[in-house]
Amino acid sequence: MTRCLQDPLRELSAEEYQRLRKLSRSGSEPAEHVARAKALLAVAEGCSYTEAARRSGWRSNDAVSR
Repeated sequence: MTRCLQDPLRELSAEEYQRLRKLSRSGSEPAEHVARAKALLAVAEGCSYTEAARRSGWRSNDAVSR
C-alpha cells in the first residue's frame, strides 16, 4: 500500500489553491518553492505521488510524500 492512500492531502481552500497556482508559475521565487507548489497542486488534483513528482521535476515520489 502506498503512503498516498494512508496519508492523503487535505482539501485545499480556495485561497490556498490560488496562492499555490500563483507560486507554481513564479519566475522570481526559489525553484524549490515552485516545484513544491507544483507537486502539491498535482496531488490536490488527484494525481499519484509519482505523477506529482514528474510534474514538479523531481525524480522520486518520496520527495512528494514527505
